[in-house]
Amino acid sequence: MPNRANELTADVRWPRRLLIETALAIACVLLAVLSSFVPDWIEQLFGFSPDEGSGELEWGIVAAFAVAAVAFGWFARVDWRRWKGSTALLQRR
Repeated sequence: MPNRANELTADVRWPRRLLIETALAIACVLLAVLSSFVPDWIEQLFGFSPDEGSGELEWGIVAAFAVAAVAFGWFARVDWRRWKGSTALLQRR
């Protein structure tokens, strides 16, 4: 006799929104780390210095990526908990 819980678990797929939020959080972390290791990337890429070489703009961008990573990570966590709760209800039936 097949195990009903295993059948339900195999049929459940991760929500697309959760995958997108997780991917965006990972991308923002990677961009924040990359921007912190190469702080003059704007000057190298565009050939001019919008902050006149002080690095303030680049560190602002690092901070923005870090805040975005935390936000997307939080959204993914909320969706994960919601999804896990709904799959737990399905498995009890």
